[in-house]
Amino acid sequence: MRLASSSPLPGAFRARALPRARSSARGAFVLASASSGPSPGARVALVTGSTDGIGLHTACRLASSGHAVILHGRDRARLDAAAARVDAAAGSGGGVAASYVRDFASLDDVRGLARDVLDHHPALHLLANNAGVFASGAERQLTRDGRELTFQVNVLAPFLLTGRLLPRILETAAESDDVRILNVSSISQTPSIDFDDLEAEKSYSDHRAYSHSKTMMRAFSFELHARVAALAAGPKLLTERRAAAYRAVSVLTCDPGTVNTKMLLAGWGPCGIETYEANDQFALLTDPKFANAEHRGGYHVNLACRRRPEQDSEAEREDRRRLWRVLEEATGLTYTGFERGERASRG
Repeated sequence: MRLASSSPLPGAFRARALPRARSSARGAFVLASASSGPSPGARVALVTGSTDGIGLHTACRLASSGHAVILHGRDRARLDAAAARVDAAAGSGGGVAASYVRDFASLDDVRGLARDVLDHHPALHLLANNAGVFASGAERQLTRDGRELTFQVNVLAPFLLTGRLLPRILETAAESDDVRILNVSSISQTPSIDFDDLEAEKSYSDHRAYSHSKTMMRAFSFELHARVAALAAGPKLLTERRAAAYRAVSVLTCDPGTVNTKMLLAGWGPCGIETYEANDQFALLTDPKFANAEHRGGYHVNLACRRRPEQDSEAEREDRRRLWRVLEEATGLTYTGFERGERASRG
């Protein structure tokens, strides 16, 4: 699918209530009364993988600071429990905007989550690509799409979701000076991308698959930033109004911290801080300083910018571009309009 980038941005983009309903399986559950949810003018945040761990904690922090939070998970009962916790933590104007049951082991479900958001939420200020999997065990697992599980959930899904939601993000950015995309990577990265074994068909271990996926996640985030920054440069590539929308988008990536989540316990044991102390993702999504030039695009560890896309060698930049092409082919999604950003980002 191609996403059109030539359509005009709306002149007046306002938060508004849309009719939504409960679904017993996949789809949306929204509080029936608009008065019982977040305020119509609240900044809207989507946190994927928000039924437990850092995702749930981040969703609670966002709601407590007045955000309208869209929750995502694979199980309705767990989503309902998470929604209750987030609403209990909500501050003035904040709360759960909606919760959606979608399983990233299905690319159709990723597309479905994008449709859910586009159909029901006229603004999206924050996208936290938090959902991830550590597929514990010696056996390589495949998704219903025939892809290696870790590669699909940790890499293909956020690439596809971000691309599908980018038009809404840019529409929001046209009316806001601070819109952010946060891609969760890890300090547990491989040294480089192994294009000869992207899906661990030749050599599989749960740790290697996870670490490799997080290397690719950082590379995707760096390349996304490079293309957004190139398009934000001005009217030589786009109209000034559309370039201004790109300038309002901050792309960030991070190690979320060594936190005693279920994932860490399964793969490494109890060697981190507790979930309630894991505030890095919340800070990256909300602290004004992380929208500044010195942080935009960067990979952060303990909230310090450890590496920037411009520091990559030319070989690493070519790997980023090569990975982007692989992800486009695997998902069937082209970030239309980004061809100009890709050419400009080469310098």
